[in-house]
Amino acid sequence: MGVAVDTPLALLLLIPTLGLTFVLYAGARRRTGRWRRRIGLLVRTALVTALVLALAGFRLVLPIDRLATVFVVDLSDSVGTAGREDALAFVRDSLAVIPEGDVAGIVGFGKNALVERLPSELKEIDRIASAPVRAATDIGAALRLASALFPDDAQKRIVLLSDGNDTTGSGQSEAALAAARGIQVETRVIGLGTADEVLVDRLTTPSTARIGEQIEAVAEVSSSVAQTATVRLYADGGLIATKRLDLVEGTNQVKFLVTPKEAGFHTFRAVVEAARNTFSENDRADSNTIVKGEPRILVLAGDDKVATELVTALKTEKQQVDSIVPEALPSDLAGLASYDSIVLVDVPRTRLSDEQMAALQVYVRDLGKGLVMIGGPKTYGAGGFQKTPIEESLPVDMGVRDQQKQPDIALVVVIDKSGSMDACHCNSFNNGNPGGGGAGIAGVRKVDIGKEAILRAAAAMSARDQLGIVAFDDSAHWVVQTQPLGGITDLQGAVAGIQPLGTTNIFAGLSQAVDSLEKTTATRRHIILLTDGWSSSGQYDAILARMKAAGITLSTVGAGGGSNPFLSKLATQGGGRFYGAANPASIPDIFLKETQQVAGRQIVEETFHPIVTSSSPILRGLDEGFPQLLGYNGTTAKPAAQTVLVTARDDPLLAQWQYGLGRSVAWTSDSTGRWARNWLGWDGFSKFFSQLVGWTFPGEETGGIEATFETVGNETRLKVESVAEDGSPRDFYSTGAVIVGPDLKPRAVDLAQVAPGVYDASLGEIDSGAYAVRVSQTRPGLPALGRTVGLVAPTAAEYRLLGVNDAFLAVLRSATGGAVVTLPADPWIHDLSTTSTYADLWPLLLILALLLWPLDIALRRVSVGRRELADARGWLAGGWRRRKVAPRPVEIAGMLAARDRASGSAARAAMIRGDSAAAIAVPAAVGGPAASAASAAPETPRARPAERPDREAGDRPAAASGPAAPAAAPAAPPSAGPVGPKADEPGDTLARLREAKRRARGG
Repeated sequence: MGVAVDTPLALLLLIPTLGLTFVLYAGARRRTGRWRRRIGLLVRTALVTALVLALAGFRLVLPIDRLATVFVVDLSDSVGTAGREDALAFVRDSLAVIPEGDVAGIVGFGKNALVERLPSELKEIDRIASAPVRAATDIGAALRLASALFPDDAQKRIVLLSDGNDTTGSGQSEAALAAARGIQVETRVIGLGTADEVLVDRLTTPSTARIGEQIEAVAEVSSSVAQTATVRLYADGGLIATKRLDLVEGTNQVKFLVTPKEAGFHTFRAVVEAARNTFSENDRADSNTIVKGEPRILVLAGDDKVATELVTALKTEKQQVDSIVPEALPSDLAGLASYDSIVLVDVPRTRLSDEQMAALQVYVRDLGKGLVMIGGPKTYGAGGFQKTPIEESLPVDMGVRDQQKQPDIALVVVIDKSGSMDACHCNSFNNGNPGGGGAGIAGVRKVDIGKEAILRAAAAMSARDQLGIVAFDDSAHWVVQTQPLGGITDLQGAVAGIQPLGTTNIFAGLSQAVDSLEKTTATRRHIILLTDGWSSSGQYDAILARMKAAGITLSTVGAGGGSNPFLSKLATQGGGRFYGAANPASIPDIFLKETQQVAGRQIVEETFHPIVTSSSPILRGLDEGFPQLLGYNGTTAKPAAQTVLVTARDDPLLAQWQYGLGRSVAWTSDSTGRWARNWLGWDGFSKFFSQLVGWTFPGEETGGIEATFETVGNETRLKVESVAEDGSPRDFYSTGAVIVGPDLKPRAVDLAQVAPGVYDASLGEIDSGAYAVRVSQTRPGLPALGRTVGLVAPTAAEYRLLGVNDAFLAVLRSATGGAVVTLPADPWIHDLSTTSTYADLWPLLLILALLLWPLDIALRRVSVGRRELADARGWLAGGWRRRKVAPRPVEIAGMLAARDRASGSAARAAMIRGDSAAAIAVPAAVGGPAASAASAAPETPRARPAERPDREAGDRPAAASGPAAPAAAPAAPPSAGPVGPKADEPGDTLARLREAKRRARGG
């Protein structure tokens, strides 16, 4: 046991504070008794000392002998199932022999660390429920978490159960921190030990090559034992070579010779197969090579007819062209990087997934490739590309932003509210049986999806556009009469009232919608019909004729698999579009797209001649003008875009721009006989589209730039080497790279020069797989340099580090003074140096100071005599219960009477003159023991000179010494002389007052 302070320098305050206390004691006037003064000195000294010690953080140090042990269990893949079971068995056995009073905690870890049990008097555990990521081993994080769990009042020990293969490299630094905190780390080996293993460390191929050039692919295969194995080489997913060989223990090199037949981005993979193997995750390695050749173009055709003329024109100009359907577009960069430009020909949004569009954006922006969109009735804004990555990549915005160019519209939504719409969208119908209406058992009812679709459609309209809603079952009912959208106060509330019930009568709903639209004056009048298709008959030919005469168009949406085929016929005859929504969950998007097509000037069909507004390499050699076009998609050029051709309405026809590292072009007319009929026979047709696509090709790649990944543990670094044609290093360039991994998320990094022509940057921990890396170098006054390379991050270190890392475990033990744990009782040996715990005493010291403070004041300011003590004893004896007022002592009564007499000026004057006739008799107290008392004047400055001669003469006052006289008669006039004892001297009166005061104080 001992003591300690948090702020030792604060103790220096004791010197001045105690010194001041003693100085004040020595210089104070002696108005109190000696012992009382000494007690006051001791109290004040204790008070000051308590305050200074509290300020210094005074603590009591207490030795402890309780042991807290935290078991840190490796659950990563490298230890295997057998290692995890071995660790659990050891922890169980050790908990069974835990001494009384000791505590145990458990931490499970892999790539991350998790608390399994907080330190407590744990006696048993059935399993370890923690499930960390097993693809890595972070011993440092596990030690850091375990160190934070220890209680302060215990000795601290960590028992690490692991194979020691730390993939992060932070374990040693955390062990040093643990040692500084007095924590001991002991280890026990678990894991696969010397299990047989074979793996492919890496596959190496050239980053670039040319068509017909023979390249070498080298696979490095490591094996823990000598055995026979088979190594296969794949290129772009296809097997191209196989080798069977005898592996030696250690590293083996397997070489393949490959001759690429096509230009583009090629991925190679080496796979090893062996009988004696533990992990399958490390049996393969990848490598990428970009094979140079003629530029390749990939055409995505909305259908076979719309792309035929364009593909033929490109091939006429000797371009390498592949054509596929939009759904077959690769969504990974390895597949896209094989092409220099991708062309979308009248492709609607619904035929591309979000992943495909995101990949196209990265393909252009970060890989420096090209993108072209060719117009048509199903693409641009009419195809639903608003607010998509494709719109962000192109030089135009979908739709016309100028409100003066947008027509006003009147839209009426006709929604089926029959019983069949009560079915949930996950239900299906039986052979077209309309059935009354199944309840929505496990999803959203179709009628509710229709309500959401109406709200989505309204959101795409302006306040001046007109909207009407008709709901029908066996008859039609107006939900919202056709009116400007801005005048509808509660659209959501009105739509919410639609409830499914009854049979289906489509004709009744259409009839009401047509009647309403015939009365409007809007430029565009359109009907959207939503139903599951089950309807009674009606005079559709007549109503379709009325619609055509009034310029009203009709689009139909079939909700679910029960859609009747006649909906498609209605849409065709009504001049609109049919949407077969097999999944009704897509209906809101369909409504939004349909409304945007109607509300915006998405398609303009009129004859016009293209107008040249700026020069461009796309128009090179086409100076004789351009034939007429018959239509185009309405768009708006972006501020940074270059508009090369415009229409007669000044809308963009041909726009181009630089997007990130790549280029994109928008051609808003088509390449077919619908709008470009006069172009198909034009001599410049092939040249125009070949130059249009060719402008988006990447520029020439800079030679002499090589990039590699270097991996140490779980950290990967990007290393770039750049040399000029003469072999001299390219120094002092601003070097950056855009890295796109398997998740298609670009990452920009800046590289620092670390050697002549060598630049480096840390990427931290990255996932294994193929990466596309675009390296850019700039220097003032010199041309910009750039190159795209394909790199592969190797297999995770968890599957490359084999066996047990005894050296690393020994470093952890030596840093903390630990040992190897062999027996279950070893973690509970109390051989650690005695530790201490601290108890803060400053709160108690503050309380003590608060208690001493009033005592100090009382000793200096409060006088307590024998009479007060006697009164206190009486009060404690029970006199306080009688609640009687004690009579005043004679001395106090006399003093009070004298004070009253002295308050008059006449009495004071009589005392000064020594007029004995001015003496005033004091009447006896009523009911008191004395009948009277001599008069006495209070002590005043004028009376003081007469006091001293009396005292020197030994004249002692006697008014209060004898027994009290009997009660006197009423006082006579002053001339009759005084009554009572002789008290005509002022000095006697003052003496008696002083004597009474002295006796009241206790002598």
